[in-house]
Amino acid sequence: MRSHVSAGALLREVARLHVQLQRNCVAYCGGTTSTQCTVLTELGRSGQVTLAELSRRIGLDKGWTSRAIEQLVQEGLVEKIPSTRDRRTVQLSLSAAGEARLAELNRTLNDLATQTFEHIPAAQHEMVRSSLELLQQALQTLTTEAGTCENTDQGEAACECE
Repeated sequence: MRSHVSAGALLREVARLHVQLQRNCVAYCGGTTSTQCTVLTELGRSGQVTLAELSRRIGLDKGWTSRAIEQLVQEGLVEKIPSTRDRRTVQLSLSAAGEARLAELNRTLNDLATQTFEHIPAAQHEMVRSSLELLQQALQTLTTEAGTCENTDQGEAACECE
């Protein structure tokens, strides 16, 4: 193990490699772009959301998200449901076809994770899984904390790195 690599650099490299593998696998196996995969995955996670909320959750601007949504609507994977409170607002959700595509994507990505674990000694699988759970909890805590200190003027997190 390379002990001279900082935890931050190691985490960034793991994230980069993981995302790169996912993008390649999904594009090749699922015929879905990485943006479509991100949108479908988030809609599957969150249920009905507005375009603004979806944009915030996936970290893309509203224009980019809107274009991705329009393509998914045309493919029959996403539905726009008019809001009962505000006629200018629509709720976005997965259609039945979108849920089926998401299930297919999840199978593909889970298979990728299984293949990844095949390159780790079996005796260390539980340790890696436990470490990933701790990392997920820590990242979720940071994400939640960042969401509680938003800059209302710009709509972006104003938390400072320490």
